[in-house]
Amino acid sequence: MSMIKNLMVTDDKVVDVQFPDSDNFYVSLAYLSREKLVKVRNRSLVVKFNKRSRQREEEVDNDKFLEEYSRAVIRGWKGLTIRELARLLPIETAGANLDQDVPHTEEDALELLKNSTIFDQFVTDSLNDFEVFEAEKTNEAVKN
Repeated sequence: MSMIKNLMVTDDKVVDVQFPDSDNFYVSLAYLSREKLVKVRNRSLVVKFNKRSRQREEEVDNDKFLEEYSRAVIRGWKGLTIRELARLLPIETAGANLDQDVPHTEEDALELLKNSTIFDQFVTDSLNDFEVFEAEKTNEAVKN
């Protein structure tokens, strides 16, 4: 078996990543290998007929892709309050308890990913920063 394949981080590796400029908001993100990302993309393909070329063409359904991507990557969060949520996207806060927690649901994770470019960029940047998924190993090495 390939040495590189044996050493790779697995798809089931989930880490809690602190949201920038926030003391209490952590998002649980799952590592997504290129192979798994391709599978997510392929499940999001739709076939359309191009009248001009008279050919069938595959196209990514962006909504379906975000749904699949969100489900695969965002495994939960803690510390998301209405106050934090208001920093991520425009919401109505009049009369709301700003310290109330917003519990994680797949539906809310998708809405946040769709409607907050700040959150979307954070998730993308975190997944592209391999050190995020190696932090536990680094912390264990420091302890020893």
